[in-house]
Amino acid sequence: MQIMTAKKKKNKSKKKSIKVQIIECTPSGFYIQDLDKIEPSEIEQRDLEFRLNIVSSTNIDEKLIKVELELDSYLIIDGEADTQGLFGIKSTSIFKTPEIDDIVNDDGKVTAPDEFMKKLLNISIGGIRGMLAAKLVNTEMRHITLPLLDLSLMKKEDN
Repeated sequence: MQIMTAKKKKNKSKKKSIKVQIIECTPSGFYIQDLDKIEPSEIEQRDLEFRLNIVSSTNIDEKLIKVELELDSYLIIDGEADTQGLFGIKSTSIFKTPEIDDIVNDDGKVTAPDEFMKKLLNISIGGIRGMLAAKLVNTEMRHITLPLLDLSLMKKEDN
């Protein structure tokens, strides 16, 4: 009986792989506020609140999944995030997969396991982290990096 259980577990662990190719990963819309009003060298990571907006879409005919990120950072003043963003950036990542028919339904909604979308998000977030570092490198905020993000804390909204 234990052998059968082990075999069942072994078969369950086999997952169909989904091939993905990164087609594009580009930044846009970078901004940084006037730093004369603050002392940038005194700002640390813990003094900032980061907000990330994620929009995904699909193109079944082209076998594409697009992930658009909008990242804004807010200075925390007296325990509250400022209403105006200190700096921010947008990015677009486009992925191609030959298995699009297996992971996207006829309405264009991704039906793949959550882990699949989390991997695409992690790739996209890694990209925007590097893009942000490249944009901040010649500013007084060059010592700030986007921290690692816990994707399990994200709220999902279908539009």
